[in-house]
Amino acid sequence: MFIPINDHVHHVGLAGSEQAPPLVLLHSLGTSSALWQAQMAAFACSHRVICPDFRGHGLSELSATRLSIETLAGDMLAILETLDISRFAMAGISLGGVVAQAVAAAAGDRLSGLTLFDSYVLSQNPAMWTDRAAKVRRDGLGAISEAVLSLWMSPAERADTDGRGLARMLATTPDEGYASGCDALANADNRARVGGIHAPTVVACGALDRAAPPEASRVLAAMIPGARIEIIEGAGHIPVLHHARQCTEIIRSVL
Repeated sequence: MFIPINDHVHHVGLAGSEQAPPLVLLHSLGTSSALWQAQMAAFACSHRVICPDFRGHGLSELSATRLSIETLAGDMLAILETLDISRFAMAGISLGGVVAQAVAAAAGDRLSGLTLFDSYVLSQNPAMWTDRAAKVRRDGLGAISEAVLSLWMSPAERADTDGRGLARMLATTPDEGYASGCDALANADNRARVGGIHAPTVVACGALDRAAPPEASRVLAAMIPGARIEIIEGAGHIPVLHHARQCTEIIRSVL
């Protein structure tokens, strides 16, 4: 469905019964709600699955203003309010995981469980994100797509069906949508927020992730009260496709 939020039209994928417990899934930079198709199918029988597209991704409109993690988190909270969601569980990956931290801190006791995949509490390299945004605006996303895909997947994964689908998600992301996400990640800093997250939390990470390495996940987990760490062996930065069953069970463990 399409929802007008903060002067932007957002696309939100929905599955499952409106009477079921809500589960919110937040995608990564350069992908869309389609990233979660396996998890949507797995949880639709037991949960109301809510998969928004961030501004400038999927079918949501480009942002008319400079993006920040706070802006994206505000969009997500407004979507939940529009859908009359009071209590919910949530999972996010990469950019979605950073946004999920801010949403979780703001939601307080409304949050019943949290899973953060391949994320971090503080921008790993602000200058890199700023430079990347400038390059994409100047030369287009295609100028960096090969480098991005090599961070996301192994060569074997890139050649299979899911890998080709993931490459299509990146290719169909608007240049400005990707660049705006880079703007948000350049200034990401949730250190003052995550200590206020008290829902059961798992911080998971691909063992081979070079974009948000396991050490960043360990630092994040240590800052969230009671959080536990899960390392997904053989996985890179986007494990929810090629390691879909294991990621689904990790999410299920906090529901």
